[in-house]
Amino acid sequence: MSAPAPAMPSRRDLKSEMERLRRENDKLRTIRDALIRQVDRSHDLTGNSYKLFQSVTQIESSVEKRIQRLARAMSEAKIARRQLQHAIDSIGEGFILYDKDDRIVLCNRKYRKIFPELEDLLKPGTHFNDVIQRAAEIGVIAEAVTDPQSWIAARIAYHRTRRCQFQQLLSDGRWIQISERATDEGGKVTVVSDITQFRRLEDTRRLSNLAQQSDILATTVASIAQGVIVFDADLNLVAWNSQASMLLNVPYMDMHAGTNVRKLLRLVWRHGATVERARREAVREWIRDIKKRHPLRVEVSHSGGRVIAANFRSMPDDGFVVTMTDVSPQINAAKLLERSNEELEKRVQERTRELTRLNEILQDEVLRHEKTMADLERTRKAAEAANLSKTRFLAAASHDLLQPLNAARLYLSALETSHFVGQEGHDLLDKLGSAFQSTEALLGTILDISKMDAGGYQPKLAAIDVGALLETLKAEFDALAHQKGLRLRLVPSSAVVWSDAQLLRRIIQNFLSNAIKYTETGSILLGARRKGRALSIEIHDTGSGIPHKDREVIFEEFRRAVPPSSQMSGLGLGLAIVRRAADLLGHEVKLHSKVGLGSCFSVVVPLKTTGPQPQARQEQDGAGIDGRPRTEGHLFVLENDESVAHAMTTLFSHWQMESVTAPSYLGLLDLVQRKALTPLAVVADLHLDGDIDGIDAIILLREHFGHDLPGILVTADHSRAIKERARAKHIEYFSKPVKPAQLRAYLFHLSTEAGADRVPAAGPMPGA
Repeated sequence: MSAPAPAMPSRRDLKSEMERLRRENDKLRTIRDALIRQVDRSHDLTGNSYKLFQSVTQIESSVEKRIQRLARAMSEAKIARRQLQHAIDSIGEGFILYDKDDRIVLCNRKYRKIFPELEDLLKPGTHFNDVIQRAAEIGVIAEAVTDPQSWIAARIAYHRTRRCQFQQLLSDGRWIQISERATDEGGKVTVVSDITQFRRLEDTRRLSNLAQQSDILATTVASIAQGVIVFDADLNLVAWNSQASMLLNVPYMDMHAGTNVRKLLRLVWRHGATVERARREAVREWIRDIKKRHPLRVEVSHSGGRVIAANFRSMPDDGFVVTMTDVSPQINAAKLLERSNEELEKRVQERTRELTRLNEILQDEVLRHEKTMADLERTRKAAEAANLSKTRFLAAASHDLLQPLNAARLYLSALETSHFVGQEGHDLLDKLGSAFQSTEALLGTILDISKMDAGGYQPKLAAIDVGALLETLKAEFDALAHQKGLRLRLVPSSAVVWSDAQLLRRIIQNFLSNAIKYTETGSILLGARRKGRALSIEIHDTGSGIPHKDREVIFEEFRRAVPPSSQMSGLGLGLAIVRRAADLLGHEVKLHSKVGLGSCFSVVVPLKTTGPQPQARQEQDGAGIDGRPRTEGHLFVLENDESVAHAMTTLFSHWQMESVTAPSYLGLLDLVQRKALTPLAVVADLHLDGDIDGIDAIILLREHFGHDLPGILVTADHSRAIKERARAKHIEYFSKPVKPAQLRAYLFHLSTEAGADRVPAAGPMPGA
């Protein structure tokens, strides 16, 4: 409990103020007397002396009024102080107020009643340290009787805290609770409450609970199945239950309170109990040495095979307790288990010998099996190495494989434009061209599969405009669908996906090609639908459908879900390419089909929701070449394969274009300088003789002639790096085997830009 500090000046402050006013009053009186004397000596008839006297009189009157006000204030303060004293005296708890200097300001009667020994000190002006020093000296506090200095230090520490509450026992047996709290002026309010009655009630309840717990404990000990014996620190019997006398085989009437433990042990031995000699000595030593009383277990045997387990445990008062349990069933079970273990060990030994013999036989079998497995593993690794070698060979040998086809295609194109070939010869050439197209498609597919299996293709992910891609594919396949009497429909899309443009186009292209190939009547629908954060690009057809047993087979190489008697063309590699490309990109390929109704092939591609928008496709028509080709000049052909070089110059001759060929950049440069040739354009293979490849050769020729000479790269290297390198240098890229119609169209475009059409445009373009 706390009370607010009184808001009036203290007695010391009032005395100080009165002393100051008294001194000031004396000064004023001195001044007044001096002025009066001056007036008496003066003969001023103008009245100034009177005025001066009048002023002094007014000052004296003012001082007198201030003294009266001060007297009233002191009277009111005394009244307020008496009222405050009466108020705190009426409080039922001890109250004392200290100022900021730890000196007493107020103290009520209850506080003096609690500490009557200190009454002479409990008055205003007494310091806190004097009070507690006196209390420690006369032993008011029980704790201060034994160690007064320690109590004084603890009491000062409590007093220095801003707020505290603690209990203390007085020497006369009373309990008090002290609560202290700091005031705003830096003083301290202390409230002391007499809590003796509360502490006595608490002790009474605690003792009552202990008595109840003792009764419960006695009832529990008497009721449990185990025997219990308790000895005190003098080794005399204190408590026991009937189960203990029964388990020890000692009559209950022979057990008395105060019986010594040694006497009780002799009584136990007399009634037929037996303990091993070593364990008996251990019991005696345990009882004798109090400091070494670790938990002890002793088995006591009785006639008839009964065994009692006695557990010795020490107690805090140096006594000990013994609990006893009949463990005869456990002992008998252990003996039975021991006999069973012995029999089991004999059986185990017999079985072990048998198993050892069988194990030796099995080890021989395992060794033979391991040898067989090692042979199979070596065979498997050899097969995998051979397959990988084959794959790498096919992927790396694309240039050499495509060179003969490229030469044959060029020769074939030259024959098609020759006037020496008649109509019948043209028919044969058309069939031969179709055969070459099939061979090129097969070889290109095999090379793509080999490159993917060998890990030679690294996808380049970018944002792809699905709508533009699907419109391009529809335009490419519209004529083929119309030729079969099918309707090819497109659902426009504005979605943008994140994938590899080349591989995604190849997947959809194969789906669309198969849909047209295996659909006889009806229509084909090309479109896309959103599925969460992905886009499903789908191709629906009205074909015959695919049986469930063939839906995995069709994605394997050279496998098709068509009857053996079918005359439908195809090698069964398109969906194998699709599966490999989708796995490479991490896209999911799905197939839904109903026999007789049609199929739906789809690929699920992640949507591109943020970031840069897809760039428009660049037309491969020579855009980006700043210089204009000359209307006069030769085509410079850089090709280190003699047959391909000869076929290309033959084709250019049939197109009425002059050309020169060389296997390397230095050879061509020497030829140009000797004959003073002017270039129209440069047609170069990537792989040339010497250290300079086709791209670098075109760049060096541009520098040599001093203008942006049109460059054409014709190569069997289909890698993305080569394509991007050529595009960066504004060099047109044509893959081998080159299609003469595309090459002729580009050269015609160059001549048209120059305003001189040196390439004949009449007649159909062969090889398209």
